Amino acid sequence: MSSPNTLQDFHNKALVDYGITDSWPEAVLKEAKVKKENIEKEKDILEALPFVTIDGEDAKDFDDAIFCKFSDTGFHLKVAIADVSFYVREGSALDLEAAKRTTSVYMPKKVVPMLPEKLSNELCSLQPNKRRRCLCIEMDFDKDGHISSYKFHRGIIKSVARLTYTEVENQLINGVEDSKYAESLKAAITLFNKLIINKGYRGALDFTIAEPLLQTNSDGDIEHIDDRKRLNSHKLIEEFMLAANISAADFISQYAKEGVYRNHEHPESLKIQRLSQILKNRGINWNGNIEDIDNISAFILKLNKREDAPILNMLILQSMQRAEYSTLNKGHFGLKFDKYTHFTSPIRRYPDLLVHRMIISILKSEEFNFEDLQLILEDCSEKERAAEFASKQVIQNLLCRYAKQFSGKSFSGYITGVKEFGLFVDIPKLFTSGLLHVNDLPNDFYRYNARHQSLDGRRRGNKFSLGDRIDVFIGEIKELEGKISLYY
Repeated sequence: MSSPNTLQDFHNKALVDYGITDSWPEAVLKEAKVKKENIEKEKDILEALPFVTIDGEDAKDFDDAIFCKFSDTGFHLKVAIADVSFYVREGSALDLEAAKRTTSVYMPKKVVPMLPEKLSNELCSLQPNKRRRCLCIEMDFDKDGHISSYKFHRGIIKSVARLTYTEVENQLINGVEDSKYAESLKAAITLFNKLIINKGYRGALDFTIAEPLLQTNSDGDIEHIDDRKRLNSHKLIEEFMLAANISAADFISQYAKEGVYRNHEHPESLKIQRLSQILKNRGINWNGNIEDIDNISAFILKLNKREDAPILNMLILQSMQRAEYSTLNKGHFGLKFDKYTHFTSPIRRYPDLLVHRMIISILKSEEFNFEDLQLILEDCSEKERAAEFASKQVIQNLLCRYAKQFSGKSFSGYITGVKEFGLFVDIPKLFTSGLLHVNDLPNDFYRYNARHQSLDGRRRGNKFSLGDRIDVFIGEIKELEGKISLYY
């Protein structure tokens, strides 16, 4: 018997719950419709270079392309980013709508873009064999993979190939195939290996969190779930985008009175103390002083050898602060950068578009002034969270529907949340979690222990703590609410 709730119902509920609009004002569509390339007569030396895009199989908005080569001093990397600011002028209907949305929202089988598809998937997208405007950053690296210099400029590229992560991963493993971009990819791989080493030295955090890859049918129902693997091809693009982002942050910090920064502040002391206690309860001792949070990256690497590593990583991640946008630079704790911003995705993130405008104003030696910039960035941070929660909600809806076939069956899980009213239990095989109510625990009088994050039985000595492994049965499922009841 089919469920009365459709995937569209899940989409609609998420959009309503998080105040996300899926319709376009007529003025915006009209403005997007009249946009044209207007670059047929323009020439640029970048066009001769074999730039490529590397994205997922289902990607449509290609906002970055790369070209790399060996140099006498090390490496030369060009990262071309879609020149969205050329088409989306400040104060236009398109700009006002983008500022209202602030981000694209990605849900299973549905995307709510920040910009109309005419721009996001066509004019601004760096499609193969099509001339496209870009804001390019050129970076020189020494032989050890450290940035020695950089410069920004506008240009025109013509991507020679639209590569997927899977295709690049195969070439990483089996060797680079003969192609127009072969030499560029060889240099990119060599540079990437240097950057990964530097990332380790820098102590950047790298969490291992289980993430579901949903294989769905035409109706959106899950047919199979895999653990989404993070490939080296993903990491290659990530490292190149990080290099571009820190260079952009450095550039605006030098010339802008008020910048756009992506900050990730140090964890709060209280949360770290709680984390320390939780780990000790698991028989895990944190090497070094618990307050010396900078040693956590090496600690995470050791934890990753454990069977419960994904859960422990999740608990550590929960103790971290969220990254936020701000006009003030406060550094990025997780990435271990003194300054950081978002520059590489102006098609889908409004802060990136603001950074582009700043950089272009600086290049033109023009005054720039963004009114209420801090308020705009706070709104961007808030709507980023809303987009993330909306996406997770739809995924949870689908996972609940998938879990219905296992009603009454037993699964092993881990306690990831402890409240007075019960336990939240993560079930790795189903990539979801449910609530085990305190009344459904073994007969006892339970008291909530906030310090140790546990429910302690006072009569029979039963104890359930954060991180404990536990066997549960699947009970009632409310798929539209995204809730699963569990039984002991």
